[in-house]
Amino acid sequence: MTVARQIGSAIRGLAAGDALGVPWETAPPAQVDRDRLFELPAGRWPSGTTSDDTAQMMIVARLLADTAGSPAAPEFMRRLAAEAGDMRGIGSTTRRAVEEFTATGRLPSEPGRATNGAAMRMAPVGWMVPPGDPVRRRALVRELSRGTHTHPVAIGAASIVTAMATWALEDPDRILAAAVEEAEHLGLPEFEAVRQAASGTWTPPPGGIPTQAAPTIAAVVHVVRDSTDLATALVHAVGLGGDTDTVAAIAGGILGGVPDQPPPPWWSRVLFPEEQEVARLAGRLAELRGLSIPKSAL
Repeated sequence: MTVARQIGSAIRGLAAGDALGVPWETAPPAQVDRDRLFELPAGRWPSGTTSDDTAQMMIVARLLADTAGSPAAPEFMRRLAAEAGDMRGIGSTTRRAVEEFTATGRLPSEPGRATNGAAMRMAPVGWMVPPGDPVRRRALVRELSRGTHTHPVAIGAASIVTAMATWALEDPDRILAAAVEEAEHLGLPEFEAVRQAASGTWTPPPGGIPTQAAPTIAAVVHVVRDSTDLATALVHAVGLGGDTDTVAAIAGGILGGVPDQPPPPWWSRVLFPEEQEVARLAGRLAELRGLSIPKSAL
């Protein structure tokens, strides 16, 4: 399986997780009807709909492809602002940043809240940058986060996502170790839960996963550890309740890149008009991944 096909599968995996979780967003675990998951039942949005998780991921993927892997935060914000009006489920932190940028052209200057809006869109950086270049990967994460999220924990969560996503393409057995290593590199106490989740000692909150960045990433690591394949992981993610679409989307963007993952059983129900772009974007990100040279080798 080529890297381009793996990246294409990861793009679809993220969208599949997003769509599976959308009907149950904010629901506590007890209210997630596991017998109806694959129906993608309609709620406030039509059946099969994806949310801002998929939309923002696609903006990042396009921007990386269009700029040869050298994006700038203002350009990301221009593209986000152009689409935000039609974006389903956009978070309050991101919406405020878009409103400020639209009105003033400025990026946030205060740390703001440590929510998961940067983490949910950041997998394409991991798909594009190979494991051997963590310096470049982290720099791109900071640049593509700071338009909406400048809190160190929000940026750190996005960095952990990219570490897991890049290793999923190379060696799936390294995904959990990569998450722990990135958390240790960050050195933030909020990410102690990542180590616990990787070791199996983390307990999900009973009311569901909140939109805060640190518990979101702990939930993703927990799901990856306790699942055997993509579909099982996404079902597990939604079953945790709370921010179901984001946890499942991030998990899908990581595990979808593992070689030879079949499409989830509900894929035919997912409304994903961006499918026509997948091959082009995946091919371009794979090309850029192959061109990436670790700074230590320069």
